[in-house]
Amino acid sequence: MKRTRLIISTIASMAFATAVMADSATGLGCDGDCTRDGQVNVDDLLSVISSWGQNGCDVNDDGITNVNELLRVLNEWNAPCHPFMTDHPLGLNVEFDYDAGFAIISATGLAEHPMGPFDGSTGCFNPNTPTNQNDQWLIPLEPTPTSTPSVDVLDQLGPIGIWYNGVAFYNPYDGGGVEAPGNICMDDYNGHPSPDGRYHYHQYSPVTGDDGGGHSPILGYAFDGIPVCGPWETKGVVAAASTNPLDDCNGHFHADGSYHYHSISYDLAVDLGLPGEGFPWVIGCFHAEPETSNFSGGGGPPPPPGGCDACAQNMIPPPICNCVHTTPGYEYCCENWDAACQDYADANCLP
Repeated sequence: MKRTRLIISTIASMAFATAVMADSATGLGCDGDCTRDGQVNVDDLLSVISSWGQNGCDVNDDGITNVNELLRVLNEWNAPCHPFMTDHPLGLNVEFDYDAGFAIISATGLAEHPMGPFDGSTGCFNPNTPTNQNDQWLIPLEPTPTSTPSVDVLDQLGPIGIWYNGVAFYNPYDGGGVEAPGNICMDDYNGHPSPDGRYHYHQYSPVTGDDGGGHSPILGYAFDGIPVCGPWETKGVVAAASTNPLDDCNGHFHADGSYHYHSISYDLAVDLGLPGEGFPWVIGCFHAEPETSNFSGGGGPPPPPGGCDACAQNMIPPPICNCVHTTPGYEYCCENWDAACQDYADANCLP
């Protein structure tokens, strides 16, 4: 009892301790989160108290719970143990939990920012409408690096990772096999909906505060558990042009041994004159083994080898081809561009 009073007295004297993120390789989890529920609060404090002097909530691997664990809980009190928007004032529906080595992200797939318009009023027409996807994603808490991942990012249609707001991101290509950034129209936040109603990104989406003043924050995770940061490596320098070059996966190691990806928008890459206009914009391959249960398609049917053959034969521009063949009922236009395809394009897809 005396020990408990001493601990509580210490807490009172440090009630305004600064909340900080744990210095982890992925940013998923705080060291003081003894109960592994994604937050540091009274439950973790009680865990420290109950296991005091034993091997309970051990943050420094010395085999004993003592003042080190207490200070960690206090320093991380109410700190976010992940970057996901679980408490957005607009009521964004993103939930975070842990289970069996995974972070579990439940989300609607709808962004907190305006989506669209896609009615052509601003030069972007898309016949699809963003809808609630009722997603649940599993993100490995400890990525397993590999040079031979079971999933090839560039061949994978649909989601390959999740942004901090619950919106999925895709590989560089749209359903027609064309590079989406720079060819397919998107809204002001670099997103658009697929035929199944999934709003998604193919590139970096603007984030308030990520303005080049320093290293970009973690903005999401690929399905291999590795974090994705924004474009900036240091003040005024994007990662793609830094002295620490990005690899084919669009990531790199830091001095502390941690690895993460960087994302960039097409427009910023063009403005900076980057090679390939920023390709692959988010990730080009998985650096670690992805959680395969996350792959469920999306973004339209697989394109024929080399893209849409019928469009190429009839010299149909990729944006117009994509607009047509990703519309339910017109998927065949990839293989057989007929009068009905052209009529739909004339009515709905031409600038």
